Amino acid sequence: MKQPWELNPELTQERLKKLASLIRYVRDDVVDRHDDDLGDSARATGMRAYECCRTRIARASMDSEEWPWLGIVKKDGKFTFSIKSVPVRLYRGKPDSPEERRLIPCYEALSQASFLFEEVGDAADIIWFFAIEVDEFRYVDRVTFTGFLEGAQVSCWEIPLNEKVPAISSIDAELPEPVKIEKPVVSVKKKEEKKAKNDDTNDGQ
Repeated sequence: MKQPWELNPELTQERLKKLASLIRYVRDDVVDRHDDDLGDSARATGMRAYECCRTRIARASMDSEEWPWLGIVKKDGKFTFSIKSVPVRLYRGKPDSPEERRLIPCYEALSQASFLFEEVGDAADIIWFFAIEVDEFRYVDRVTFTGFLEGAQVSCWEIPLNEKVPAISSIDAELPEPVKIEKPVVSVKKKEEKKAKNDDTNDGQ
């Protein structure tokens, strides 16, 4: 099975790592904000994580300096973005078994892919995804970039998650004047708290 960049040179490791890091950062941030007391459910957190990823990717695509190769193919419905001219989607699940409906690209993606044939041949018809797998606490466990052609998986690369990309803010916003405040109390990240609590429970059994 070939690597993504062997099938399409636009799908470089650097670009895939950068997007995967952004996706992980956003999803983990949403999970940190999950509030059982407020009435949050696993479904609500999952939907919010997807929507926030979609928003942040769209926002990043407007930053031509930091993300010059990132574009948006379809903003709503079957949300589709692009790496250069290559349409890409994302979903939560295992990389080798997306739902059948996800293997049906939107019209806009089909139109864009048709222009890739001269550059990459049959690889222009590959449907590309970021597949996101989460742990028991819903934090991102791994991100895999995978491609399917006529329903069969033809490429699969688990992306190393060794760095995070900060959340995207407005690129035109001016920085405010610094304000002196009291030193805040630093708390442990919720992910670490949850795992520690879970370990204590297991030890007590």
